[in-house]
This record gives sequence, C-alpha cells and structure tokens, in this order.
Amino acid sequence: MNKIISCISICFIVGLSACTGPKPSDTTQVVELPEISCVAVLPVVIPISASGTLTEVNEQALNDGAAFIDSLLLQELDVRSEFKVLTSNQLDAILSNPWGGRVTQIADIGRATGCGAVLETSISRYRQRVGNEMSAEISASTAFSMGLLGVKSGIVLWSTSFDETQKALFDDIFSFSKAEKRGFKWLSVQELCGEAVKSRLAEFPYFQELKF
Repeated sequence: MNKIISCISICFIVGLSACTGPKPSDTTQVVELPEISCVAVLPVVIPISASGTLTEVNEQALNDGAAFIDSLLLQELDVRSEFKVLTSNQLDAILSNPWGGRVTQIADIGRATGCGAVLETSISRYRQRVGNEMSAEISASTAFSMGLLGVKSGIVLWSTSFDETQKALFDDIFSFSKAEKRGFKWLSVQELCGEAVKSRLAEFPYFQELKF
C-alpha cells in the first residue's frame, strides 16, 4: 500500500500546525474509553494534505520517516499481546473492498484482528539534520500525529501529535532541561522522532502499566 493516503483509504488525520518550534503534548481523549482486548496498529501514512505539494526529495524523506516509525512501533508494540501490528500487505488483504468507506474499513480490521480499536499514525514532516552533534547548519525536524479509533463506533477515542524543529539553547532559553536530557547535542531526525514516538506511546490511555 502506498504510504500516501488515497481517497479510498482510511483517512483519519489529526491536524498539525505549521509551528517550527516544540509544542506541549497535544493529547485529547474524546470520549469515555470502552473496554477492549487489543489494539490493531496500522502502517504509518502520509496525509493527502502533505502529498499534494511534495517534491521528490521531500516525498522520499516522508517515506523514510514512515518506515522508521513503522519499525519503531513494531519494536515497541509487537512483543505485547495487547497490540497487533499490521504490515501493508496484511492491511491490503483485510481491506478487500476499497469502496467500503471509513467506518466499514475500521470494522473489517476489527473483525480480522479481533481488536476493539485501531491505532493510526500519519507523518507530515521528517527532515534530517545537516551537520553533526556539535554543530548543525540545519536542525532535525519532524511532525506526526496518532489517533485511536473505536471499531464499533468508528469514532476517535484518543489522539496526540508531535511537532518540533530542534532549536539552539540560546534560541529557546526555556528548554534547558530538555537540552540537558539530550546531552546538549544536535539530534539526528531518527533520534528526535524516536524520542517523540516513545513519549507519545507513554501517554497511551490503554495499558498504562506498560513502560516504554
């Protein structure tokens, strides 16, 4: 399945602002959470809003970012029985009727996996650092969103997003603790994105006893 969402694919997207600096965790619990046995984790996608204006280089960067988050979700979640991480081929096999609509697709995934909810992730920016840990001409930058949808209702149960372009400490004097935690170095985009994904998984409303 192409990483760029088509009009017949599942199309939940959490809006991201164009802010170039770090944002607080933007987490929303929309409704009272139903009891579920597991969560089906879908492959990361590129939203239509981003794909329409992409250059070939930027599209490749987003594809690389999607693949990186996919590998991280597999590493962090596939070892846990509460999550079922799907590959693109597995998702294509489940969605045999591409015209079924969003609610039908979510229901099909639920029936195929036995899960009560579906976790979707979209990535809209993934820019590598130019330079090294001590000196960067261009800093790493990434933005992504996650959303949890109930299989029975098809509605959003929970959502979160991340949007950060790393800044020098003297450009953001309030980020000292974050810079200290990062070793006062310029992160690669993999380090920035990996740190962000793990922090968002730590906020996941289900299975809070799990440590990431």
